[in-house]
Amino acid sequence: MPREIAPGRSCLECRRRKIKCDRSHPCAYCVKVRINCKYPIRPTLHDEHSLTRVASLETKLLAVEKRLAEIGDPLQSTSPAATELSRSRGQKPQDAEAPDGMKNPVIETSHFPTTDFPSLLSKPRASVDVDSLRPSVAMIAALWQNYLETLDPLLKIFHTPTVQKLVISAVHGREKLELASECLLFAIYYGSVASMSPADCRLQFEEERHVLLKRYRTAVEHLLPRLKLLESVDMTVLQAFAIYLITGRCDEDGPDVYALVGLAVGMALKMGLNRDGAALGLPPFEVEMRRRLWWQLFILDIRVAEDRRSEPCILESSFNTRLPSNIPDTNLHPKMTQPPVSAPGRTEMLFSLVRFEGSYFARQMVFSDSFGEQNAYITLTTSQKAHTIDIFQERIEQQYLSYLDDNIPFDKITAESARLVLAKIKLMIIESKHAHNGPSDEQVTRRRGWIKILEDAERLREYVDGKKWLWLFQTYIEWDALAQLLLSLRAEPFGVEADRAWNMAFRIYDYWKHAEGTRRDQRWKQIEELRLETIRE
Repeated sequence: MPREIAPGRSCLECRRRKIKCDRSHPCAYCVKVRINCKYPIRPTLHDEHSLTRVASLETKLLAVEKRLAEIGDPLQSTSPAATELSRSRGQKPQDAEAPDGMKNPVIETSHFPTTDFPSLLSKPRASVDVDSLRPSVAMIAALWQNYLETLDPLLKIFHTPTVQKLVISAVHGREKLELASECLLFAIYYGSVASMSPADCRLQFEEERHVLLKRYRTAVEHLLPRLKLLESVDMTVLQAFAIYLITGRCDEDGPDVYALVGLAVGMALKMGLNRDGAALGLPPFEVEMRRRLWWQLFILDIRVAEDRRSEPCILESSFNTRLPSNIPDTNLHPKMTQPPVSAPGRTEMLFSLVRFEGSYFARQMVFSDSFGEQNAYITLTTSQKAHTIDIFQERIEQQYLSYLDDNIPFDKITAESARLVLAKIKLMIIESKHAHNGPSDEQVTRRRGWIKILEDAERLREYVDGKKWLWLFQTYIEWDALAQLLLSLRAEPFGVEADRAWNMAFRIYDYWKHAEGTRRDQRWKQIEELRLETIRE
């Protein structure tokens, strides 16, 4: 018989999804979706600080060990054949030493190994004149407008009306902005340019993209150390840093996001963003801003781990931060005293919520068994995982996508990208079981699945009204599918659907090989190697 939990307590999953929990152990919902049902521990006030600190140290320690292990043999290369689907069944990482056994219990974020630290965290060069890097009034207005149209719908990191006031102050120049606000604006300028193609940038701003990127990148990297990034507990500073890292993945000369995401997560832990603000009794506005920022960093940690065939640094046990509310910015105010009412429907937060939930779900599906064990995720068979994806997609369709209108460009992008991501995850899980072997008819079915995903992604890329929003996730869909299709062709280069598969693979490859920043990405290097192996065979 299920054990009953004390009244007033919901399990972590039901609490996160904001649904009614029957308070059994395990509860009915967790049994239905086949996940591990956990209930929050109720610490005393005396223990709260200690628990938060231990969770923070666990996550930091794991991140340090992973980074050190990876740089320990920097010359080792892994072929696509050896790394195929390694994120689903990767090698078992070394067990992290318990915090109690640490000689030095406090791990400073400066210990994260990275080649970018000297430029970001050392004392700023006196020769950098930030005033000379500041855009003109007309340019500020254009960059902000582009941010509102291209980035803000995807990255709800801050409260737009509040930042709008900073932009107006910068335009009018009536008063000198605080250094943190200045840094946030430069991160916005940088992100606005990074999300654009070179042609669009030249057309809109009459300057070369790489020139503008270098200008605003220099300003951000100069201001961050002046703000003492390593010691900062300023939300504005972390917001700027987050925008810089998320959009920097589109910059060929941008930051080493893989190395620096651990620092950003460490800052968030130090600020306590991993603890839900409502439980801490914080003001409603601050609660929502903390949730938005934490989940953006949480998703970045997942995405970077997938890119590098490693595993996320953040541990499930280290956070209880709930999803942001499904409310527009107009329903939020810095001085509000009552929590906002989150209701079903189409709001400007809907894309972010779909992305947060989808990435969190994928985190439980695609990484190694050892990662699942570390995070107390329930172990599922391949067929169980596929069924769980179907259940999850049904809920996402009902809870979010059903409110969208395909005649509205951003709604169309939101719905189709979500479905493509889930289709990709499901097919990758099936592939992990067969490893491109098995009966020929099953191979053909899987190959057709990858071709269908690439066709749909290509059609989405050619949708003119929606192209400006694809910078955040398009490679995540297309490159993984392309790699899987090449693996399929390497295993079986002839036969049914072979000509169609080869044509699709070459067409997708030819498009991306000329894209800005492609050569810098580790995933593309693996695709290049796999393509050469496939052609030779």
